[in-house]
Amino acid sequence: MKENRSVSRILQILDLIAKHDEGLTLGQIYRILDIPKATVYDFLQTLYKADAIYYKDPRLKNYVIGSKMFAIGSVYTKNSNLIEASQYELKEFAENHGRTVFITKRINDKIVYVFKFQPSNSKIVTPQEIGSVSRDFENGPIGQCYTIFDKALQNKDIPNYQQIKKDRYVFSSLDDSSHICTLAAPVFNFENRVCGVLVASDLATEDIKRGALGTEFAAIAERISRKLGYLGNFNE
Repeated sequence: MKENRSVSRILQILDLIAKHDEGLTLGQIYRILDIPKATVYDFLQTLYKADAIYYKDPRLKNYVIGSKMFAIGSVYTKNSNLIEASQYELKEFAENHGRTVFITKRINDKIVYVFKFQPSNSKIVTPQEIGSVSRDFENGPIGQCYTIFDKALQNKDIPNYQQIKKDRYVFSSLDDSSHICTLAAPVFNFENRVCGVLVASDLATEDIKRGALGTEFAAIAERISRKLGYLGNFNE
């Protein structure tokens, strides 16, 4: 099938803008992509009128992703196999333990929150919402979970690497000064790769049974992985 050049260029532009939270100007876009300025201008005007992009700063005219793309992304989250397979057990876990739960996905160098459920008995208000982005792959439990279990990122220098591989979950460090305690566990799919990380957050307290809670959460991630077609060995 012959590729439609205009569609391909529009997708290139959207993909480029999505990678720059601070926004990009017309000049930056056409120079980076090496597309004629007039062509890029026409595409940007069309996307702007459709609310697919907007100016982060009208004075600078730097474009960022707009509400139309978020709406399209919301349709994806509703239809995502990962979310569909996960949300029932995650909500049950959240209600039982009073922990706000999330589903995250890695998109290139970003960790994107694609699902959130906050139970009525939650003790915290978390700033993360659907669409929130993080680039921390080293310090927090979520990023460490990707760095340890995602073969494309694997870093064996992460503290407690072997124990985390064995347990199949990551907890916030007891030395962490944050008042939030975060638990993360990887989910695998039929391609035998990490397709997301499940997250559960609550106030950091000394009386929680970390081992039992982590084991329960890892078991949920296991069952979801099997639903998504993962046939591998969790103990590898």
